[in-house]
Amino acid sequence: METMTADNDNLPGMTLENVDPTTARIFLALRNTAHLHHQFFMKKLAQEGGHPAMVLCLRVLSHHDGISQRDLAERLKLSRPWITKMVQALEKGGLVSRRADEQDQRVTRVFLTEQGRVREAELRAVWADYLNETIGSLSEDDRLQLERLIGLLSARVSEMLDQFGGTAGGATA
Repeated sequence: METMTADNDNLPGMTLENVDPTTARIFLALRNTAHLHHQFFMKKLAQEGGHPAMVLCLRVLSHHDGISQRDLAERLKLSRPWITKMVQALEKGGLVSRRADEQDQRVTRVFLTEQGRVREAELRAVWADYLNETIGSLSEDDRLQLERLIGLLSARVSEMLDQFGGTAGGATA
């Protein structure tokens, strides 16, 4: 292997030792794509007054209305204090309501309001537009090849993470 200097506007002069040039370029391309994806998605959501965590939270609630705040935090892989703040903000905005569990008053359940259902559908449409404008703009063959390659890379990273005792589960909505 050789030392490769990545002449990249974002990481000028970054040296990747003992990495072949193709692997280094792919890594930087993935990093750049993830960064651009995040920026563009955030801008699209911000135009609509949304945030990715809000989208995921409303999406989970649309499928699991009445879920406990604790279970919502676990599903979203976010801390309970963070979920509490987000749910309070959604409640203040009229998108959700909270009620104590009928059997266990210590448990707080979260429910979508009608306004929350409408908002979830609007943000889901923004998400769909985003996906169609970006990934959907690739040819069917390119999308299938990308899916296969990302799947292989994801499986390898997941395997390596498991070796470190981590959890490799991805976020789902």
